[in-house]
Amino acid sequence: MSVIAQKATVFRARASRHGCLVVCQATERPVASRRAVLGVALLPALVYAPKALALIPDEDDEDLVEKAKANRRARLAQQRGVTREFMTAENLKDARLEQELVSVQKAVYKLSKSGSQLESGDLKAAASTLSESWVAEFTAVASTISGTDAAGKLSSAIQDVKAAAAAGDSASSKRQFTSLVSDLQSWASATGLAGSLRGL
Repeated sequence: MSVIAQKATVFRARASRHGCLVVCQATERPVASRRAVLGVALLPALVYAPKALALIPDEDDEDLVEKAKANRRARLAQQRGVTREFMTAENLKDARLEQELVSVQKAVYKLSKSGSQLESGDLKAAASTLSESWVAEFTAVASTISGTDAAGKLSSAIQDVKAAAAAGDSASSKRQFTSLVSDLQSWASATGLAGSLRGL
């Protein structure tokens, strides 16, 4: 056998042994189960899941839900105020914003009128003013602007003043009116309307 043939035989033998070693090692390597692979793949999700879930308010926690709603209304009110300021600065008009402002401004005028009537002692006239259609119109617009809770509170305050005036209770009607004006001022500030209203 030639030297070349001998070397070739040696190479084949070595390759055969190495190949067997590789194959043997490959077959001896433990195969990972699907459950183990899945566990490793889901590990990051399990680690970060509590943090992600903590950002989502529990629907059963009424306080958190109400707080989230209040924050959203505040953001919307702020956005509405910024939009109104921009429209005014650019001498532009938005029909919806203008209609909202008109309805609220009308309510301010009517409340001012009823306040003057209470001050003069004309309780019957004050009760009549607080019974007009502007109350329902204002409540509807207020619901659109800030939600039914805030609008309902203002509507209830108006009804309290009207009831006291209709009953002829001057002291109570004036006290209720003062509280109503305070609530309206707070609401106007929170919704970004305060700077656009006259007489409030």
